[in-house]
Amino acid sequence: MMEKELFSNYSIDEKKLREYGFRADGGTLIYTQDLPQEHLRIIITCDRSLTGKIMDLDFGGEYVNFRMDTSAGYSAGIRQKFEDLLLDIRDKCCTNQHFQSEQARRISKFIYETFDVMPEFLWPSIPTYAAFRRKKGGKWFAVIGSVARGKVDSRSHSGEAVEVINVKVSGDGIQTLLARDGIYPAFHMNKKCWVSIILDETLTDAEIQRMVRDSLDRV
Repeated sequence: MMEKELFSNYSIDEKKLREYGFRADGGTLIYTQDLPQEHLRIIITCDRSLTGKIMDLDFGGEYVNFRMDTSAGYSAGIRQKFEDLLLDIRDKCCTNQHFQSEQARRISKFIYETFDVMPEFLWPSIPTYAAFRRKKGGKWFAVIGSVARGKVDSRSHSGEAVEVINVKVSGDGIQTLLARDGIYPAFHMNKKCWVSIILDETLTDAEIQRMVRDSLDRV
């Protein structure tokens, strides 16, 4: 669903929704926008999450053709207007949390508050991956991204998406680290001096923070 995809990493600010024009209706907030030329009405509802629909004002039913991935011509134009409205609401009323897991968000917050470094989403083909770069010199000292668990943990065949952080470590001590639960050979990075840590609470925040500090010192 388009709404789930567009808002998956965003937290909604209900106060900003009200300022945007959403009105209370029972326990939900509702926003409507008419498309006069098409005789359609977009209705966006917020009940913990944002969902939308389009009503045909001439026939009184719901217009659903715009939902089709293969929509073209008229339907594609309506789909674009619906998406543009969602993006405007997202930009003005929501906060990008960047990552899915709570631990990834906490570690990202730690990096920002400690080193004044924000995640940079550098790769359009893998939009869930972000690099953290040293301010002086611009070298990466950490990368957070989402990957199938089985691609990191060779003992697992799970396709479940997990978030990992890649950090640079001492080559001499890497085997000791890899013997620990939650630490694996680096995914898509030099396995001689980088490791991947699955951000599923196996390691504590304090342990990961120490490794992030060490990684910054090594790049």
